[in-house]
Amino acid sequence: MSEQQPASDGLLAGLVKMLAAFGAVAAANAGRRAGATLLGYLFVAGLFVVSLCFLTAAGYRGLTNVVDESVASLIVGCAYLVAGLVLALVLQLRRR
Repeated sequence: MSEQQPASDGLLAGLVKMLAAFGAVAAANAGRRAGATLLGYLFVAGLFVVSLCFLTAAGYRGLTNVVDESVASLIVGCAYLVAGLVLALVLQLRRR
């Protein structure tokens, strides 16, 4: 006589394997979506940086037509300094 394994052990093991496979597929899909979203945000950020460079160059050249180059550099630098300080202030106030 041979002993037979209860059928519930095989069913439980199969259920665990099926749930693990389902979890792996769900995690892979979530990772793929997160990667695509991150890539999209990086592309948009790159376009913003390029546009900021062109706007800065255009503003600087426009200012050099009106004032001296050193004064134009000071104006553009101070504008970025003020923008950075305002952003730092906003971020600090959001933490409170």
